[in-house]
Amino acid sequence: MKVAIVLACVLAMVAAAPKTGNQLTCDICVDIMVDIDEFITSETTEAEIIAFVQQVCAAVGSLIDGFEATCNFLIQSQLPAIIEAFVHDNLDPTQVCTDILYACP
Repeated sequence: MKVAIVLACVLAMVAAAPKTGNQLTCDICVDIMVDIDEFITSETTEAEIIAFVQQVCAAVGSLIDGFEATCNFLIQSQLPAIIEAFVHDNLDPTQVCTDILYACP
């Protein structure tokens, strides 16, 4: 549970990062995507993953101004497609971070 909370927090930070990534944001993003991919392969549904991340967005938003909106935007615009791609297309975490989230150079 703690790993998932940290994962979601870092995901929000990566989403809030500028469009031009650096190696640190890339490494963090890839680690997060790998963790999400592993979380997905457990018996968790897409709706459960989204609901959990929304709760984390609210928690992070209460600590860091502006993160809840960024995190919720990411959930609405990217997370369902990322989950689908992980499940059905065996999407590579590095590809997500490079081509979708622009966290990698």
